[in-house]
Amino acid sequence: MREFLSLIIMPVPVSFLLFLAAFILYKLKRKRTARVLIWILGLWILIITTLPVPKWLAKSLEDQYHQVSETLLTELSGPCNIIVLGNSHSDDKNLSPNNQLSTIALGRLIEGIRIQRLVPESKLVLSGYGGRSELPQALVLYRTAIMLGIDSASMSMLPLPVNTWMEAKEYVKKFGNQGNLILVTNSIDMPRAVMLFKKAGVNARVVIETGSPAEMIIVVAKRESAAMIIAASHGKHGAKKFAFGSATARLIEHSPVPVLVVK
Repeated sequence: MREFLSLIIMPVPVSFLLFLAAFILYKLKRKRTARVLIWILGLWILIITTLPVPKWLAKSLEDQYHQVSETLLTELSGPCNIIVLGNSHSDDKNLSPNNQLSTIALGRLIEGIRIQRLVPESKLVLSGYGGRSELPQALVLYRTAIMLGIDSASMSMLPLPVNTWMEAKEYVKKFGNQGNLILVTNSIDMPRAVMLFKKAGVNARVVIETGSPAEMIIVVAKRESAAMIIAASHGKHGAKKFAFGSATARLIEHSPVPVLVVK
């Protein structure tokens, strides 16, 4: 049912349904209503074929979440799971695993690998079912990651979920709803993916900001009326920052709420 509903709300099926409804109403002598539907159909076609409108709609989704920065990742404390959501692939056995993946799927995997290399003790969770294909997408992603030098021990697969909602439920079933989780998908799909993972029980709320880490953490803490900030301890920038990372040191100095530093 979910797949059927997803299909009929696509632009072309919506256009066809509007035209079909107008045609039936015209044949039933309800010409006024039919003309209204024809006007609606014309307006709908104008909206979906005029470039600025789709671009504006896409940008409104894409701007909700920015690419996670290296600075934020290096300040992340504790183990972390990085789930790469599935897309599409080919079963052509004459192709190497990376060439079996769609451009979107390969891009998601590369981003997941980038993040994993910046976060110690992180695990790649590769998701995606096979559908009518012989191989599940999770396996093709896994083989590509192996080819790119990723240790198999640092990866896990979810080969059964057929959509994002099932990916979220399967993730919670296998890993629980606690701990650090980074979602990797296209920016236009991210708001929906975050909503579904939260609905499945992943309790963490996603807040992604750009700018100086310490300054943005303080801004968010004030905005969200946080009672405490928990920060990692990393000595990176000279003797004065030996005990704490530079961002953590600035947090301790300028934070309006208590800061708990963990190793």
